[in-house]
Amino acid sequence: MKLRKLIFIHILLYTIIFNNSIKIFASDIKKSPIDMSTEENMNTVPPTAHSDENGKPVISARSAVVIDSETGIVVFGKDEHMLCYPASVTKVLTCLIAAEETDPDDLVTFSDNAVYGIGEDSSSIAVRVGETLNMEQCMHAMLMASANDVCVGVAEFIDGSIESFADRMNKRAAELGAVDSHFANPHGYHDENHYTTAYDMAMIAKEAIKNPKFMESFGCLSYTIPETNIVNEKRILNHRAKILYPDSDNYYKYIKGSKTGYTSQAGNTLISYAEKDGVGLICCVFADRGTNTYSDTALLFDYCFGMYSNRTLLEPGEQRTVIPVEQVYKDKSIVTGETEASVKEEYTALLPSFVNRSTISISRDVPSRLDAPVNKGDKVGTVNISYGGILLASADLVADTEVQLIPENVLRAQEIKKMFLRYSPMVAIGVLGVMILYSLMHIIRFSRKDKGRDHLKR
Repeated sequence: MKLRKLIFIHILLYTIIFNNSIKIFASDIKKSPIDMSTEENMNTVPPTAHSDENGKPVISARSAVVIDSETGIVVFGKDEHMLCYPASVTKVLTCLIAAEETDPDDLVTFSDNAVYGIGEDSSSIAVRVGETLNMEQCMHAMLMASANDVCVGVAEFIDGSIESFADRMNKRAAELGAVDSHFANPHGYHDENHYTTAYDMAMIAKEAIKNPKFMESFGCLSYTIPETNIVNEKRILNHRAKILYPDSDNYYKYIKGSKTGYTSQAGNTLISYAEKDGVGLICCVFADRGTNTYSDTALLFDYCFGMYSNRTLLEPGEQRTVIPVEQVYKDKSIVTGETEASVKEEYTALLPSFVNRSTISISRDVPSRLDAPVNKGDKVGTVNISYGGILLASADLVADTEVQLIPENVLRAQEIKKMFLRYSPMVAIGVLGVMILYSLMHIIRFSRKDKGRDHLKR
């Protein structure tokens, strides 16, 4: 019997440990970035970008996302949270930090590590040890020529070392909502600990395109770096992203900026920003092949732009509410009335089709009480319109009725009236009591007189 129990316990423990090991192993596999250099992925023939029978995009990129550049709403996603190697689109984050932390005239002097420590076959502009460029030139070299040597120089200029700069990259990425990423260097040269997702990079780009210094390089086709303290010839930079060139077969006419990337492990990567009819979209494609990044991006942009139209999410008179109004009299707050409030303007925005009145969330930010005076048309609160936890807009709640301050003489008269109403029953009872007492005393007195007369008569 004891032997059976021991066998049973042994099997139970083995099962628990084995299952947990499987779960941990499966979790590790799930967290491994996709490697496009493996035989399995190398032999996969990607489809040509096209639309299916329902009009939805079919793309060759293993992971992709399109987000609204204003709101961050995901308009299209294909495994957008899959871990991938980003290659040189990493430089979008590097240049965002450079734009935020430096001035265009800051001078970067390149170290031996920047020149020689960038890895074999790294893209570069062949800076020399001791050569100096200003930050504007560095930004163009990083985003246009994808210069790894310049990335190292900029990282060392800002934080002293690649490691310290990588710490800054990870912190800044997390602040922007890129929570599934880990950056190990400023340029994207392959490192197993350097990975991100299409969604994370799109969120980083969403912040980057707000910066004019970043955008100046992001969409620039040609830029010249003049002679420097060491190099006696001009460097002419041409942007590597073919999607930007009107004479290219890969051109997209609404494009505003783009950044390419490639390593054998990452495959081809591309981040692009486009604007059309008042709508801005950011597209990020990862784990792609060759120029498919351009055809995938163009198809995704066309599809997502086509989803937008003006949508009314709030109309005048909606979200009506009643708010008490009070004022201070003799260091006390007294309620002097109440005002009705509602939304006075129509809220209309360019939004994708799936964002409508049935899918949005509306909340009100309204005080429990207002201070008099409140005039008709005063803003008294806010209506917040959200989609999927993303705040789309805030609309004013406006007073429909006015409540003015009550003059002090009126309040004093009201106070006296209240006091009178409060104490008049007591006064009346007192007077009545006195009258009753007086009547009793009068009755008693007359009664005594009557008894006296009766006594004399006898």
